[in-house]
Amino acid sequence: MRHEWLKDLLAVAEAGSFQAAAEARGVTQPAFSRRLRQIEEQLDAQLFDRSQRPARILPHVSASLDQIRELSDGINSLTLSLRQGGRGLHNRLEIACQHAITISVAPGLMDRLRAFDLKVRMRSANREDCLALLLIGQVELALVYDIDGLPLAVSGDAIARTTIAGDRLVPVFSASATDRLNADFQRGELPIVAYPRDVFLGKVFWNRIAPRLADAGQPVSRVETALTPAAMQFALAGIGVAWLPQSLVADELARGTLADLSASLPTLDLDLIAVRRLDAPSAVVDRVWERIGGEMSG
Repeated sequence: MRHEWLKDLLAVAEAGSFQAAAEARGVTQPAFSRRLRQIEEQLDAQLFDRSQRPARILPHVSASLDQIRELSDGINSLTLSLRQGGRGLHNRLEIACQHAITISVAPGLMDRLRAFDLKVRMRSANREDCLALLLIGQVELALVYDIDGLPLAVSGDAIARTTIAGDRLVPVFSASATDRLNADFQRGELPIVAYPRDVFLGKVFWNRIAPRLADAGQPVSRVETALTPAAMQFALAGIGVAWLPQSLVADELARGTLADLSASLPTLDLDLIAVRRLDAPSAVVDRVWERIGGEMSG
């Protein structure tokens, strides 16, 4: 069983569709579908129910997800442990980023850290998973979103954190489908792209945004996803209004393919923060930490 296979299976389970999982894995949907068929052929086992749209993993695979995740994490941990043996000889840094940050902010960060001559590995995950990767030592930095009053769910004595940029959660929708959205408004409905309630943006939306929607109609979830890139695609397709970091949708807003509905729907300020462990000293992290705030906000 190859590690890449494990990560592909987990991507489908977490994303909920082949298309969203392919985006999370950084490949095209046709190429990703071919990879999944190859996994089934190599294992001589059916893993997905393709009679549904979107296709879903079969129950016996779902029942094995904890074991798959544990095995994948174990391989990651072993890989990092082996690398750390030669860390003094290599200028390496492993960073976990929330999905939206990986797309919108991380490229600029990498460009500005070129002077450090780093070999950086970026790992994209949900907020809770980014922090978990940090705490178990699989990465050395985590870049995640934060809002006032929402705890990090990690001990303050174990980590250091710094705010490195501001962002805003804004409601967006397909600019070419606003007539359809207005028709829903007239019926007293607000179609939305929802986040699961147990993930960071789900907690933010249902606790901070939804209570402020009384004048906009009853929120109706048309699709649910934990992946912000997938949420943006659903908004572009006119499926529902998605609340997304402004940095993620800036290009689409500039192109006019997405419409910013902040004038009529609530927004929320976000902080982009960097988090590191205090019990894992690293000269590389020290150098990056000294400049990361100024590099990203300046």
